[in-house]
Amino acid sequence: MGAQLDNLEYPALQTDQVAYRPMSPMAAVSLAFGLMSVISMSLAEDLGPLSLAVLPITGILLGIRGLQAVKHYDMSGGRLAKFGLVLSIGSLVGGESLRAYILANEAPEGSIRVAYEDLQSNEPGQQIPKFAQDLDGKKVFIRGYVYPGKENYGIKKFVLCRDNGDCCFGGQPKLNDMIEVTLKEPLTLDYDTKLRKVAGVFRVKPETSGGAVGTILYHMEADYLR
Repeated sequence: MGAQLDNLEYPALQTDQVAYRPMSPMAAVSLAFGLMSVISMSLAEDLGPLSLAVLPITGILLGIRGLQAVKHYDMSGGRLAKFGLVLSIGSLVGGESLRAYILANEAPEGSIRVAYEDLQSNEPGQQIPKFAQDLDGKKVFIRGYVYPGKENYGIKKFVLCRDNGDCCFGGQPKLNDMIEVTLKEPLTLDYDTKLRKVAGVFRVKPETSGGAVGTILYHMEADYLR
């Protein structure tokens, strides 16, 4: 009996252990920022250059840190970090290029692109800057937000303001940050909080508005609304 037991073959004991490599947290987070950067490209039209660049630049920095951690601490996640890095770099270049293209082509032909910075006065005692005065009677293009009024649908006249923070939360916009817009036929507007693009004949005519904003310096007869 003992001889029979001695002749039995036993399976070899498993002595090798599976090597465990922890995942680099930076690698996973860099991938998440890379994906968010791609999504943010859809907002290229609305975001400023710095705002548009925040996510991809953060993703690039995290991707670099993730690759360094993978190499230095022998961690896994190298592919995730590389993929996140590629997405972030592509979103940074693509987003800024897309934004530049939109800005170069969004204004209607024959209109002068104007920013709210152009309508501010830095001279003591001068309410309206010379640049704004020179625009009187010319067709301009500007982007802004609709100040909420009594009407919500079929609006023909509204105040376009610089910042949706003021117009959405009930604050009073600055005097030089408002333009009273009158839409030409057949244009109408339904109120919302999104960024609007307006073009039309610009007028400098300080007068009291019939709404709640008081005095209005700038006016526009608009034939373009997006």
